[in-house]
Amino acid sequence: MSSPGPYDQTYRHLFRMAPPDTVQYGESDADVLSPSRGFMAGFDYTMQLQVGCPGGCLFCYVPSGPRFAPAAVRGPNGSRWGFEVRTKRNAIAKFQHHLEAGDLADRTVYWSGVTDPYAAPPVMTRALWETLCAAPAAWRPRRIAIQTRFRPDRDADLLARYARATTPADGGPPVLVSYSLGTDREDLIRAWERATPPFRQRMAAIQRLRERELCVVATLSPFGSWHDLCGALAQLDAWGVAYITLLFFKAAGPGATTPAPFRAYLAEAYPEVLDPTWQQEHLAIVQSVFGPERVLVGRPGFASLAGAWRC
Repeated sequence: MSSPGPYDQTYRHLFRMAPPDTVQYGESDADVLSPSRGFMAGFDYTMQLQVGCPGGCLFCYVPSGPRFAPAAVRGPNGSRWGFEVRTKRNAIAKFQHHLEAGDLADRTVYWSGVTDPYAAPPVMTRALWETLCAAPAAWRPRRIAIQTRFRPDRDADLLARYARATTPADGGPPVLVSYSLGTDREDLIRAWERATPPFRQRMAAIQRLRERELCVVATLSPFGSWHDLCGALAQLDAWGVAYITLLFFKAAGPGATTPAPFRAYLAEAYPEVLDPTWQQEHLAIVQSVFGPERVLVGRPGFASLAGAWRC
């Protein structure tokens, strides 16, 4: 019998039990669009093709917010998060209905605030972009912001096709990919995230998206420890990443959305990432590469994704 992997070890530390053996997949009748609220209120809609996220990131804020996902998907203290996924029935037909009804015309869409969009099956994401590419210009959203740490580059050609054929009235990008890069340390990725791609694959995805001239923002969130922060930033800048958004872990107080057990774990195992002085030192490093005007911290960084930043 093999020994538990790093994710299993962290999970046991947090929940005092072994993680579930498998991910349970089911279906949901929920709509794919929801009016935005809370920190996502800068967008008109959020979009999800699934309920629950198989990425299983132990630092994810969703289990701490009862409004974000059903209790059965979160589990006690968030212990089921990453192990309960429900695909929405007739998701593309529902999306098509919203398009035809004019609900999305010149609106901004955040995809997604809860479930990583590219954790969904390839057939679903491809069908969504094919639907958008076939839609008349008057039906199309002003902007779709994709928030992911998976592999949106699998649809890079479709994203680029849609972007070339869509001209928002505000002059900003019709598609923006906000790509999550919390650390380049594979040991931390494997200890904190159950099923996400390794760092090298994420960088390859960003490179491919930029080769298709798509707008990419690197989201250093949640900001962990790095082996070579300067090298990664220099490469992102060379590829033409538009700017950086950055979100640090917070130990307590307003904005401390990381689940309390994971914050306690960080305080014990990686206290530096919670230290304001360490955080300011690393913010200065990021700013030294991208410039202060291209580094947005906290809520302003998120709000920028809905705007007309020129990429």
